[in-house]
Amino acid sequence: MHHSKWTSLLFALVVILIVDNVHRATMWESEILNKATSMKYNCAPSNIVSMAATYAVNQTAKSDPMAKPKQNVVLLVGPHKTGSTSIQANLFNWLHDHTHPSKLSQSWAWPSPFEGLLDAECNDISYEQPKELAIIYRWANAMKWDNDKETIVIKCMVFPNGTQIYSVDQYLAFYEKEFHRQWVDGRGLVTASEALDMIGESKKGSRVLKRVVAQLPWHSNTVPAADGSDSDITAVVAYRSPRSKHLESLWHQCCMDKESFEHYLIHLNDRSWFPTHSLDSLNLANQFLKQGIKTLLIDLAGVLVEGYDVSNVIACDVLGAACTTEKRFMGALDEKPIIANAKNKNHTITLEQMQQIDEVIEEYECNFLTMLGHRSLTILYPSALDKLVEKCEGLGDRDLFGVEALKGKIVKIAKKSASGS
Repeated sequence: MHHSKWTSLLFALVVILIVDNVHRATMWESEILNKATSMKYNCAPSNIVSMAATYAVNQTAKSDPMAKPKQNVVLLVGPHKTGSTSIQANLFNWLHDHTHPSKLSQSWAWPSPFEGLLDAECNDISYEQPKELAIIYRWANAMKWDNDKETIVIKCMVFPNGTQIYSVDQYLAFYEKEFHRQWVDGRGLVTASEALDMIGESKKGSRVLKRVVAQLPWHSNTVPAADGSDSDITAVVAYRSPRSKHLESLWHQCCMDKESFEHYLIHLNDRSWFPTHSLDSLNLANQFLKQGIKTLLIDLAGVLVEGYDVSNVIACDVLGAACTTEKRFMGALDEKPIIANAKNKNHTITLEQMQQIDEVIEEYECNFLTMLGHRSLTILYPSALDKLVEKCEGLGDRDLFGVEALKGKIVKIAKKSASGS
């Protein structure tokens, strides 16, 4: 009888914990659904439920010390000029601060090989932040290097003896080893670099994505063997609007000190290096979905409407930090996230032309209308995307056009200013 009584009490306690975690997951799912219910199309509610289930697994693991926490790899892939530098700076700080109220460092790692052995050439960031930020950018860029390249000079990473020359495979092996080490220690991985938007490139994108996935712990030959699968990957893509402002910011980053915005636009077709993929958030999301990778699309306009900061949204909604409904950390309500790399410069492109550029970019994006209902896609804070869908549905059977035609249309709009018409 004594054992039976304690067995019954233990069983009751387990039921209470399970019900509590289901309730927590349901509340979290409801919050996400509230942000998605305004969609005028199928925004894959089944996937939102599956995300809530993952969250419930994490909560159950926390309530049961004997359970192994559910680990995930989160790829923050930009694209460029969608707040990526600020996001990286904030997450780096939160993941390295073991006293931060978010407690993100307990569950997540920012995998930086050779931390503390970084050289003076690591200058990819223009403000005072640790150089480990740029080391992930270097890793992302390495994905596009050809395997037949014999040696690489590595910026940002150096051994005490000054050695900096390795084969491509040796270089990437440093990262693979660090990913594996953090994973087998029980942490999820956060890799954040806008350089990963190259996955949207038509020529190298699919190869880059396959190399990224091949670096993850469960594909590694490193001992001990790591559990996990590609279903544990989530790609996070940001969608910025107005679309013309995203294009303008790309000019800010590369060229505003060398040429006018008008000249930049008129000569788009002359630039083989123009990073179309950095403007093309929906295509970028589509590349991950085509490879079977769960994808989160964050509508930055909707984040702004809610009055949130996108770094906090990622920490709270994606990484599961303890937050208020206003996306502030419990115990750090007054903390202000870093806002970095904001640039501005006047130009002669008129408001009417900017609106016309918006229209042609959005019309091009109607190519991805079906993708927005993909079962492995979750859209957070839809706002501009709601309007995009309404526009696309209103086009009827109009023929759509590709990215090269889009560039031609933008050039034509920009030339109106040059001709004075």
